[in-house]
Amino acid sequence: MSAYIIEITLKKNLFDAFGNEVLHSIRELGMDGIEKVYVYDVYKVYGDVDISTVRKIGRDLLLDPVSQTMRVYQFNNKERCKNPCVEVWYLPGVTDPVASTAMKGIRDLGIKKRLNINCGKRYEFIGKKLDRKTLEIISTKILANTLIHQCIIKGI
Repeated sequence: MSAYIIEITLKKNLFDAFGNEVLHSIRELGMDGIEKVYVYDVYKVYGDVDISTVRKIGRDLLLDPVSQTMRVYQFNNKERCKNPCVEVWYLPGVTDPVASTAMKGIRDLGIKKRLNINCGKRYEFIGKKLDRKTLEIISTKILANTLIHQCIIKGI
């Protein structure tokens, strides 16, 4: 079984309203030192799948090439973010409505391979005073509902 990550974000020349809103919420908590938040849509595609099929799913179904960029790479549990980041995924057993819709789209593309997809968000933080405790607070107060989401902190 193979597993890949599709990572989609806004092009650098566009204003990231969602990232800016997260930054505003962090500042409302009284936390300073964070200068920028980048938000990525992340999709884990796994099963009987190869990288060319995953690229097709990303390019033809998930990506808006006018406003977004995409990166596809093989999944690795030990992968590090270049900056401190938090990934938010649904807990196992919780319905992932975006994944359900994506699976329908994958079938509509004519891809019949046995595969699954999970959908999440990655928040990458630029700034000072970034430690695990700070990211845990941001995760539970702003980014996720701990009843249905799991947060994975990387890059610290």
